Amino acid sequence: MINENFNLDLPFPDIFPKEWESIGAFDHVAFRNLDHFKHVVSQLTQKADDNCGITYKDALTKLLRGESDFPYKEKAELRNLVRSNLFKRGLITEEVYENYKYSEEGTQVDVDVGKYAAGEADCVIVPSRQYIDYFYELYVSISYPWTVDNKDVRKNTAKLLATIEELERQHVFIKITLVFPGKDCGVREGHSKKNFFSSIPLFSHKDRKDVDTMSAVLNDRLLRKFYFAILEDLYGSGISYGYGYPMDIYKVMNIGNTFNEIKFFESVLNEVGKQ
Repeated sequence: MINENFNLDLPFPDIFPKEWESIGAFDHVAFRNLDHFKHVVSQLTQKADDNCGITYKDALTKLLRGESDFPYKEKAELRNLVRSNLFKRGLITEEVYENYKYSEEGTQVDVDVGKYAAGEADCVIVPSRQYIDYFYELYVSISYPWTVDNKDVRKNTAKLLATIEELERQHVFIKITLVFPGKDCGVREGHSKKNFFSSIPLFSHKDRKDVDTMSAVLNDRLLRKFYFAILEDLYGSGISYGYGYPMDIYKVMNIGNTFNEIKFFESVLNEVGKQ
């Protein structure tokens, strides 16, 4: 199915970092969006059906429904931890309610109906402070070794989303794309051995981002059930032992590594020129 429905020789789009070309020849499975990914994996099965302690059918049901296994208490505790750490470092401040003023133009928040009916030009209520929006492209890799536990992936996901929430409060809007670069994953019949690369656009810059949505997708099943099923379908008997090796690529956050919210927050602000 993968062979038939994807142009596996498709080059990287221009928006991706040029440094990624250093991974060499690769089979490219580029999903248009999350719905496209869900549709494709719903047509597949997995050889080791009990991998991750759940059947492929049940894992697929959770994915299609957007069901997260993330306990609310744990999510809230991690969010508070991130905010506390950022606050201690002076990277965020206490919540401040904006003052509003009347204006004839600007970012509209509301309209004073009385002033509008009277024909007064300054009837538009706007924030007293106008903001500049910044935009950042974040690539999150799921290419991590088998030793990484799902609880670590879940923890990193929660901390990442909490940090992004604070960045977006400062009008730094984040686009999130999931990527999977794999080394020596297999060889297609009639082809020489190549590396593997796949991407899933998850959130655009101004989409509402929440831990439940992201953790319903970004968990150990994404790699060890759904992408393993994709690799099995693509390579068949030519699949490599262990499904290949993890691969780190330029400027990509690996969700299997320990996440440091301080470094991430500062690096994003520096990159967009806000600090």
